[in-house]
Amino acid sequence: MKRFSIGRRVLALGAIGAVTMSMLVARSAAEPGTPGAGGPAVAHRSGGVAADPGAIPVPSPRIFDTGVVGVEPTFGIGRDGVLYVHAWEAGDVRRSLDGALTWTDVSPKVQGKRVHQWTQDPYLYVDERTGRVFANDLVQPCQQTSFSDDGGLTWTTSVGSCDQQDHQTIFAGPPTISEPIGYPNVVYNCAINGGALANFSTVTSCDKSLDGALTFVPTGAMPYMTAEAPRDAPGTFAIPGLCDGATGHGFVGPDGTVYLPRGWCGQPWLALSRDEGLTWTRVQVASNGMQRGSNGSPEHEASVVADADGNVYYMWVAEDRLPYLSISRDRGVSFGTPMMIAPPGLDEAGLPSMAIGATGKIAMTYMGTTTSPGPPYPSAATCRPIVGCGSVSYSAVKWNNYITQTADALATEPLFFTASMNDPTDPLVKGVCGPVRCAAEYDFIDVNIAPDGTAWSVFLDACPKVGACAEEGQQFVGHLVGGPSLR
Repeated sequence: MKRFSIGRRVLALGAIGAVTMSMLVARSAAEPGTPGAGGPAVAHRSGGVAADPGAIPVPSPRIFDTGVVGVEPTFGIGRDGVLYVHAWEAGDVRRSLDGALTWTDVSPKVQGKRVHQWTQDPYLYVDERTGRVFANDLVQPCQQTSFSDDGGLTWTTSVGSCDQQDHQTIFAGPPTISEPIGYPNVVYNCAINGGALANFSTVTSCDKSLDGALTFVPTGAMPYMTAEAPRDAPGTFAIPGLCDGATGHGFVGPDGTVYLPRGWCGQPWLALSRDEGLTWTRVQVASNGMQRGSNGSPEHEASVVADADGNVYYMWVAEDRLPYLSISRDRGVSFGTPMMIAPPGLDEAGLPSMAIGATGKIAMTYMGTTTSPGPPYPSAATCRPIVGCGSVSYSAVKWNNYITQTADALATEPLFFTASMNDPTDPLVKGVCGPVRCAAEYDFIDVNIAPDGTAWSVFLDACPKVGACAEEGQQFVGHLVGGPSLR
């Protein structure tokens, strides 16, 4: 989602991505990468019920400073365990070969100059099936996409997807009806359409590439269209039938099914395609709603993954502002009873994202707080069109990054482990964090599972220990280690 600011700071980037920025002060030298950044994980069941892990090892978090300022952070992990992040600066891609201890600039360049223009919509994706790294920047009316097959040493850059307008998601997977050329997977680029800003767009559309991201063409039908929205559902600004076009990160299952999650007209929905986006089927996952802002606009971020056995896992933050997980055991045709997956004491969440390792083994990340003023939250019943729903003071609320993981999501009562990546006494964000946008985090964060079966998240720290919170955030990655393997 676009956000234009005046007086954007210019950053001086050193050999390993050192950043000088007056309003952002690095955390203490002893903290990044050390055990117990946010304390050991808590074992619990769904519903926030504490549990005894027994002999199962309890994981603990570490955090690492990537050395760059970020926005809407996405990142990827190669098949060799190499980490990649995309910074805010124009086409700034950083790589770590030593588990996030140090970071090197491997940005797409020509004659030493970065190829990409600066935008507030950087996006990075690593295709774990091939190891190809994709770096994308939304430069309206088109997008710049670069890809690398050698860890960022060399890149190929193209300009395309000129039919997309904002809030893009890049992802890839096996073909079902096509024969790709020069690359085994189909690369997808989905974004809002029918309006330049998410709150006023009317369509979610997708493009696909059959040549590894050199060229993109529309897939066919639209995954979501306001014209086809439920007419009795209160939508954006609580106006019935007005449903914006923003979407969560897309995912392609092992069988080539394309999954695109989103909050649509105030409820969690999933669009899925078995024919590379030529046609789509929409499924309402649950009926406990999406969280709403004080203007009545519902959240759109949701997350989905699938495994080789046909199980589909869907995560969202409901109207009660708590994170939920629902599982389909029939390839997305229907979904089971939602499970509230927050740990004891967490009373509000936002920006959900999810990753999958082996069957039944998932990691979920989100921004969360234990200091929310609590309900009543804005709802479809309390909001009035345009006027909104009123507001509650969030000035004292402190937000952290959490990872919740489970190695037995398909069990009758899964055992979850949850940890705050950062020390909660040193929060990442203060004040309002969503719905729709969370301060310096902007619209979303990200999570991945490494080849060794451990979960990693990426987030921004806008509230250093010294100085006031900033509009921009220092980019960190969190690592949850020592628990059950997710591979």
